Amino acid sequence: MADQEEWTVRVDSEACLMSGLCMSLAPDVFAVRDYRSVALTDRSAPDDRLLEAAEFCPAEAIGIHRLPGGEPVLGIG
Repeated sequence: MADQEEWTVRVDSEACLMSGLCMSLAPDVFAVRDYRSVALTDRSAPDDRLLEAAEFCPAEAIGIHRLPGGEPVLGIG
């Protein structure tokens, strides 16, 4: 059986504007801590909700990369 693709999810807390969009799109992945969004997990299966969160983040503070090589999928480098 082939391995499933896996992504890393990262939020630049310094850039975060706390719009809450990421939490509304993927509440199981994003939460608020210290008035900034954070990723609740550093790894995820590919998910269109994560792509939307990164694409529409007004601060461009979300990065998604493929594992194991770290190739950017979308967002911050």
